[in-house]
Amino acid sequence: MDEKNRKQQAIVKICCVIAAFGLWLYITSVMNPIKTYRKNIPVTIVNEEALEQSKLSLLPDQKPYVSLTLKGSMNDIYSVTEEQFKVVVDLNAYVLRKGENNIPVQIQRSPENVNIMNSDNLWVTISLDDLIEKTVPLKVNAFGNVNEGYYPLEATSSTKEVTVKGAAKFVNSVDRGEVKCDLSNAYKNVSMVVPIEALDKNGNKIDYINIKPVAAEVKVPIKKVKNVAVNVKTSGQLGEDKLLDKITVKPERVDITGDENVLKTIDSLDTENIDLTSITGDEVVTKLVLPKGVELVNKDTVIKVKIYSNIIIDKEVSLAIKTMNLESNHTMEMDKDKVTIVISGLHDVISNVKPEDIECYVDLQSLKEGQHNLPVKVNLPTGINVESINPNSINVTIKNTQEQQTNTEAEEQNAN
Repeated sequence: MDEKNRKQQAIVKICCVIAAFGLWLYITSVMNPIKTYRKNIPVTIVNEEALEQSKLSLLPDQKPYVSLTLKGSMNDIYSVTEEQFKVVVDLNAYVLRKGENNIPVQIQRSPENVNIMNSDNLWVTISLDDLIEKTVPLKVNAFGNVNEGYYPLEATSSTKEVTVKGAAKFVNSVDRGEVKCDLSNAYKNVSMVVPIEALDKNGNKIDYINIKPVAAEVKVPIKKVKNVAVNVKTSGQLGEDKLLDKITVKPERVDITGDENVLKTIDSLDTENIDLTSITGDEVVTKLVLPKGVELVNKDTVIKVKIYSNIIIDKEVSLAIKTMNLESNHTMEMDKDKVTIVISGLHDVISNVKPEDIECYVDLQSLKEGQHNLPVKVNLPTGINVESINPNSINVTIKNTQEQQTNTEAEEQNAN
């Protein structure tokens, strides 16, 4: 029983829907009653160029519209479209000022089968700004990596300045004009005409302004790159108490660019001459001498030359005198057996030298018996010089041991 009731209720509902649709269809198709209806219609701005005479400019992104009250048959008013209307606001028909302006609109076209009930009181608000212009510098922005082994020189343009014109709100924000030049994979000179953009101080693009000229020609010379050594040029000597140890330079090599035929002849670059006599510290900042037509790839390269030196000092050493090459059948006596020498050299060497590192002697080679005045000789480690020897010579008495023995034996026999 319940199932039967549910089916009956569903049938009733379907019949009600069909009846309602039929009634609506009858009213709209046969009776077609008169209705009123509100519709938003966009407004077209005309004669914008007339603002220039008043030094005014229309601010962008304004989309004014009016709300029209339409009256007509239900079929007509519900079927109208925006394209059937032409509603305009004429900027040349009124005296306008900077800021917001309320201006009446004109309905130039509308559907004939529809009446507009509020056509006599339609206004829109139009915002205007001062029309200004100014001149700003043009910058060239070259980007992208050229082919390996090549280097781009400074990008240039024959256009140095551009004029921007428009609403003060936007023109006052313009800091510069800019052209962008893509150098990706370039291996020869680049020349191209590119559009000019207006940018603010932060590099953001400014729209809604006019730029003259609209484009500029950009030229970028692309040159070969070569890596060469840095050669330090010096003159003079360090102070009397210093000895030059070594010189280093940083960087040791630099990249240069220029005409390919010139680069072939260059393997190194000299620094400007460094006068060692005027050096007060151990580091010198200098410049490279660049041949004509050659440039550094990194123009900010700083050439630092490091001067390494050692202080020369003296040291007094007392040494025992040795003898060399005394014949086996001789003896000898020296009037002095020690000598004092003054040596000089680099601080690092002299401070570590020991007496046993120095050999001091007199050479008795081929000397016969008797008294001899002989020079004291000294053998020194490398890097050490002798400044003085005291005494620089000694007396040596050489005797024949055979004669001494014979004389002794004779004296003993005579005594017996």
